[in-house]
Amino acid sequence: MKRLTYILMAMFTLLTFVQCDDSTESVGGSIVPDKDIITAQTKIFNATSRTIMANDSILANTNEVYLGRYTDEESGTVFTSGFITQFGCNEDYGFPEEGVAGDSATYTKLRLYFEQYYGDSLNAMQCEVYELDNTLEEGTPYYTNLAPEEFYNPDEEPLAVKTYNVIDYTLHDTILNGENYSRHIEITLPNHIGNSFISKYYEKDSEGNHIGKQYFANSEIFIKDVFKGVYVKCTQGDGTVLKIYRARLDIGFKHYIKSSTGEKDSIEALSAPFYSGKEVLQVNNFDNDDLTPLANTQEYTYLKTPAGLYTEVALPIAEIVENCDTINSAKITFTRYNENAGDTRTPHATLLLVRKCDMYKFFLKNKLADGKTSFTTSFSSGTNEYTFSNIASLVKACYREYQQGIESNPDWEAENPDWNKIVLIPVSTTLDSNKAIVKIAHDISISSVRLRGGNEYEIPVEIITSKFND
Repeated sequence: MKRLTYILMAMFTLLTFVQCDDSTESVGGSIVPDKDIITAQTKIFNATSRTIMANDSILANTNEVYLGRYTDEESGTVFTSGFITQFGCNEDYGFPEEGVAGDSATYTKLRLYFEQYYGDSLNAMQCEVYELDNTLEEGTPYYTNLAPEEFYNPDEEPLAVKTYNVIDYTLHDTILNGENYSRHIEITLPNHIGNSFISKYYEKDSEGNHIGKQYFANSEIFIKDVFKGVYVKCTQGDGTVLKIYRARLDIGFKHYIKSSTGEKDSIEALSAPFYSGKEVLQVNNFDNDDLTPLANTQEYTYLKTPAGLYTEVALPIAEIVENCDTINSAKITFTRYNENAGDTRTPHATLLLVRKCDMYKFFLKNKLADGKTSFTTSFSSGTNEYTFSNIASLVKACYREYQQGIESNPDWEAENPDWNKIVLIPVSTTLDSNKAIVKIAHDISISSVRLRGGNEYEIPVEIITSKFND
């Protein structure tokens, strides 16, 4: 019996080996017809580019503003920056209930705080300060080429004229280097400004009721009824621009102090601060000489901030789609052009690629790059390039729009000449704790980049396409 069992086991094992010995080398290929095999390949198409003027596309609303002037070595143009700012007050702000000594201000000062600046710290600069006649309106888009004259009267004398340097040489080194010192420009304003604040606060109605507090209930009411703000204008000097992160208006006053006996027998000096910042509006005003010669340069294209050149790119959308069965990815790279090996200009850290037809509403609606028709990328110092690794969805979206347009209107393409155009715009980004972008704004730093393009160089668009074998 055991012998029979061994014989049966041996036969089973032999049969198993015989079955496994059948050739399986071509199993995979044999079950897939040749015509169903997918072939992938890379195709190169060429885009063209040119420089365009930013003009009125740069939103002026910002948390930081610039003040100063410099002559651009690259173009010889003169760039000047000033700003309009409003001031806010804390909710239910109040001067002392028992009043201000003398019912008047002891001083009124405008302080402009900055940490960063561009240019030479030794340059003597001058600015003028004007009181606003009209307010900035919440929800209204303001651009950096706005006309300040719409908000103040240029025929009136300025509130103040200030000559300043980056380093305040009137202060001792122990103060300048102290831990509690914040670098700023201090501008003395006429005391009628401070006096108007105080008189408004202590205003009474015909029956003697104190009604002035209502004007300091919040920033909106304060700006409307007490003080509309100031325009700070650079008037002299060249070679220095301050990046101001906060403006503060200080109203100094003296306050009677009651003693233990209830008598007002001593005085203390106090100050009421009113701040610019996120809760109120402030806008940049940039004035630049004619940038047309740079925009007309044919050898390369420009990205120039803060005022302002962009690079426009015409993508060969129809050619790409009509010559590729399936578009798997589309990559486009922009190379920084360095005429001199020693070029030290700092390139913009981040670029936004967006359809030209969307470039205004992208910022107006506070959009983020969606990876479909808008993209961001960072400058690579290693390769000296900006690379957008996959804009395939943009190519497809543009072509769908093109097809739908010409099907309904033979003149559609002529009426929509920008349908295949994108624009490169320098931007700054705000990240959350997870390093995700939560805000994109115009980069208004002082920077300039030249890119290979213009009529000297066509920009390759690398397409990875695939198709089934015939």
